[in-house]
Amino acid sequence: MSEIKRRKREQILDAALGVFGRYGYQRTSMDLIARAANVSRPALYQHFTGKGDVFRAAAERLVDRLVDAAGRPSGGPVADRLHGALAVKLHFFTGTVDAQFRGELFAEAADIAPDIMASFKERHLAVVEGLLICARDELDLLDVALTARDAAVLLLDALTGISQEEAPPEVLDTRLRQMVELTTRGLTSSRPRPA
Repeated sequence: MSEIKRRKREQILDAALGVFGRYGYQRTSMDLIARAANVSRPALYQHFTGKGDVFRAAAERLVDRLVDAAGRPSGGPVADRLHGALAVKLHFFTGTVDAQFRGELFAEAADIAPDIMASFKERHLAVVEGLLICARDELDLLDVALTARDAAVLLLDALTGISQEEAPPEVLDTRLRQMVELTTRGLTSSRPRPA
C-alpha cells in the first residue's frame, strides 16, 4: 500500500471513530463517514467495502492503540499503575463515545468483530495481570486471596461495566479508582512489612 493511500485510510479511520462515537453504529452511514473524513463516497469505497468493514478496521486500530497505552510503564503505587492501565479504555470511551451509544457500540463490536474484542480482552488482561505480578511485593495476598489472573479478570469486568454507564466521565473515573483501591487493599495484608 502506498504511503498516500495508507495516510488516507488512517484519516478515514480517525473520522469514522468520531462518527461512530457521535451517532452510534446504527445511525452511522457511509455518507457520514465520507463527509467526516472529507472524502467522496466512491473514494471511501476504494478503501472499505461497507460500514462493517470500516467498523472492524477502526476497532482493530483502536485496540492496538489502547493496549499500547495501557502497557506504557508508569510509576507510583500499584493502585495508580493499575488505574492508569485500566483508565485508557475508560478515557477513550468517555471522551469519544456519546454516553447513550456506549452500550450499543459494545454490543455491535461483540457481534461484528468478536475476534478483535476477544483479542483486546486477552491483550489488556495480559497487561493488567503483568502489573499485578510485578507488584507481588506490595500485594502480599496475591495468590492467597486471588491469583493475578483472577484479579485482572475481576478488574477488567468491572471496567467494562463502568465504561457502559451513562454518567459524567469524572464520576466513572472515580468509580474505577475506587474499584482499583478496593482490589489492591483486598490483596494487601495489614501486617507490617519487614524493613
